[in-house]
Amino acid sequence: MRRIKTAVALLVCCAAVASAQDGTAAQPDVQPNRPRMIRVAGGVMLGLIEHKALPEYPTLALTAGLQGDVIFKILVDETGKILLSEPVDGNPVLVGASVDALRNFRFRPYLLNGSPIRVESQLGFHFTVSKKGDSTNGQVECMSTIAYRPEFRAESVRGRPPSAAGISGKIGVCVSDHHDW
Repeated sequence: MRRIKTAVALLVCCAAVASAQDGTAAQPDVQPNRPRMIRVAGGVMLGLIEHKALPEYPTLALTAGLQGDVIFKILVDETGKILLSEPVDGNPVLVGASVDALRNFRFRPYLLNGSPIRVESQLGFHFTVSKKGDSTNGQVECMSTIAYRPEFRAESVRGRPPSAAGISGKIGVCVSDHHDW
């Protein structure tokens, strides 16, 4: 009888050890903390463009010979739609034309471990004017590379005025149909 009790006790102990080692059935499916949003380079976002409409060169800018870069900080949702576009650099007239074009941009979703995720990035347009005789032409291109800007620093600067965050170059947009040059 004593041998049977010992054998049963040994069997129970072995079963307990075996079930403790096989933790897959005992533990629920735990996923590591997944970020709600990530920051992605502008060049990567250019590769995800599904639909774009380049800005039309504003007549006012052409006649005045305005040219240069316009840079935006953008927030793209999990479906590829731009939720927010914040201008961080550029001539206000060119910024206004660029804002209109961004309304028609659409990206393929950015995938993190196979799942779509919200993305913060930067997007820029390069405006150039060329003159031949009496003719003036404007050309607009998407910028393939954008130099690092302080507006894209870590979360600690968000929500503070640019001067308090040590950032320069933020602009407000005011577009009018007339000018006093």
